[in-house]
Amino acid sequence: MKNAFRLSALFLACAGAYSTAQAADIQMFGFFDQGISYLHEDLNAGMGGPAGQSLSNPAGIDPATGHVERQGTKSQLAQGTGNVSTWGIRGSEQLNDDVKFIFHLENGFLADSGEFYIANRLFERESSAGLDSKTFGQIKFGRMPALTTGSGTTGIFNSRVNPFGAGWGNMTGGWKFVGTLATARYDNMINYISPKFGGLQFHAQYSFKNNSTAAGEEGSSDADRWWAIGATLTGEKYFLAAAVDCVDYGHRVPTSAAGSQADSMPEKEAYKFLIGGHYNFDAFKLYGAAQYMKNVPWIGGYSTKEVAPMLSSDISPVGEPGSVKQRGFDAWALSTGVDFKQWGGTVKLSVGYAQAENQNISDNNDMQRANVGLGYVYPLSKRTSIYGIAGAFWQDADWQEDDITAHEAIVGLMHRF
Repeated sequence: MKNAFRLSALFLACAGAYSTAQAADIQMFGFFDQGISYLHEDLNAGMGGPAGQSLSNPAGIDPATGHVERQGTKSQLAQGTGNVSTWGIRGSEQLNDDVKFIFHLENGFLADSGEFYIANRLFERESSAGLDSKTFGQIKFGRMPALTTGSGTTGIFNSRVNPFGAGWGNMTGGWKFVGTLATARYDNMINYISPKFGGLQFHAQYSFKNNSTAAGEEGSSDADRWWAIGATLTGEKYFLAAAVDCVDYGHRVPTSAAGSQADSMPEKEAYKFLIGGHYNFDAFKLYGAAQYMKNVPWIGGYSTKEVAPMLSSDISPVGEPGSVKQRGFDAWALSTGVDFKQWGGTVKLSVGYAQAENQNISDNNDMQRANVGLGYVYPLSKRTSIYGIAGAFWQDADWQEDDITAHEAIVGLMHRF
């Protein structure tokens, strides 16, 4: 009940701010998506919708067989969406001819229940404020999407390098399933975007502590920190983005029996190098992206997210410190896709492929995975569309007894406001 009162008060405050704003430009916006989904999974232990495996509960390889445990086959038909529904408030105030104040507040929610997308987190999609200068560029502070995604106001990839972006269900949109997005959003962030030099623009981010609720003092070596730098080049018919990012993991020590496993925590900084873009050939738009990953703790996203498995004998019970650390994957990934107009709507197609080496084990440590997605979006108006999408995933790894697979189909309705 307290949360309901707080949320009501927030809406009233926002409405009051909107009605009294004169010099400021304030807007409410959002995205609503609802549909029916069918999901079939035959995956490794711990994988599966909606989040995939967790660092605090890595899959263990049985030394006797050399294989990880299987999750088992699961099928479900349920209300589901291609994208997370959101609502938000954004605004700006012109301070002088050159500089304006800006803010962006955006929250995700589950359309079938009204619950927050992340429990106990208001404006988890983005909560930022800053200054935007025509001369010096834009600087913002708060919680924001990672530069190496394409989400919100700060990401530079996703839908610009793949026809499905990073949404559209658990299986569709090749690049996030064959590579990794690390974490999509970070707390305690500074984000800078340079002015445009022709079509060229530079981007930089730094997070003093990736997650405010995690262990470690903000800004210290005990906290997980993040940085990324990148550049974009935009032309009349093309877009190109390149970036490097790094998660600098802190010195983690379990605090209780319910805490995380010391054994599963990353031993080294995780790096990604990305390049991608699209070109509009008029008849169709061609997309592509490439990633090189070093020491990444996991590959994939949502259902297909897999933490680099370790030998069962190296994993200590939860809460007990150990000597073995998560060294993660060294990997590379490629994806491509197209979209084109057909029958009054848009057809989308995407494929992706990756190869990886699990650094936690010295033998039988190679992995290959692939993903394909197909979709069709038909506009009912400028803001409302219906869609149907299907995606499939396959993985062959030395530590699996057999290949793992998953496939999904969603039909839905989406509206932007």
